[in-house]
Amino acid sequence: MKSIQEHITELDKEGLTFLENEYSKDECNYYIDKFSQIVEKLKSNGSNLCRDCTMIRNPYRHDIDLANLIYNANVDSILLELIDKDYVLVNSTVINRKIDHSIKKSANNMGDAWHTDSHYTMNQTRRLQKGFGYIVIILFNDFTKENGGTLYLLNSHLKKDKPEKFGEYNNLKDYPLKTIVGKAGTVAIMDSGIWHRGGDPSQEDRWSLYSYYGPWYQKPYYRFPEMLGEKFGKETNKHLRRLFHYNSTPPLADVNNESTSTVKYD
Repeated sequence: MKSIQEHITELDKEGLTFLENEYSKDECNYYIDKFSQIVEKLKSNGSNLCRDCTMIRNPYRHDIDLANLIYNANVDSILLELIDKDYVLVNSTVINRKIDHSIKKSANNMGDAWHTDSHYTMNQTRRLQKGFGYIVIILFNDFTKENGGTLYLLNSHLKKDKPEKFGEYNNLKDYPLKTIVGKAGTVAIMDSGIWHRGGDPSQEDRWSLYSYYGPWYQKPYYRFPEMLGEKFGKETNKHLRRLFHYNSTPPLADVNNESTSTVKYD
């Protein structure tokens, strides 16, 4: 088992690190069953789904038990060092890159093009420094080259330009392209600046949860406290209160000098 510092060193040098056996086979199957039930409900409700890449955005919105996947103690010990003690969730999506023939009219796919999950300045031409944010990927099935394991460009978190300049990058044999492979129950942590794209869809399940974490002042994709409600914020544990922005939502107005101390502590 690697130490926290070994994981941090790998992320700094290569942009990716793996934590094996974070979830048991039974736990993986438990969550896969929940994901499958949500997808069936979305189908029955007529929701737009992608035939080649099933996605559940904000899965805890459908089943609050899935909020527990947002906090992992071993991942937390690494991100506390890499980001800061007040780091938060920015976005999370369940993804299965299995072709679903029951979906007749397909919605847009996710992650087909080379991209990063970082941010850019200077009119979208300069990327923020490496280490600003991290993507945590929970593997509920084995990730292989055959079932759509995520492709990435080794050391690309050190680059400053944008991936689309490379065009058909995955067809160029001279570049250090790799595939995220690992056993079910593995957790991968990836610098948000890594150039990556989803692998080709297959006939096999490849359930996963992609969660993006950053510093407390980074704008989330959704207003989590409003989504999950005040009751959840009061009853959940301190880790999830922090991660879902209950401690770092800016005040409405400058009352009692609140605007100068946005982060609230338990």
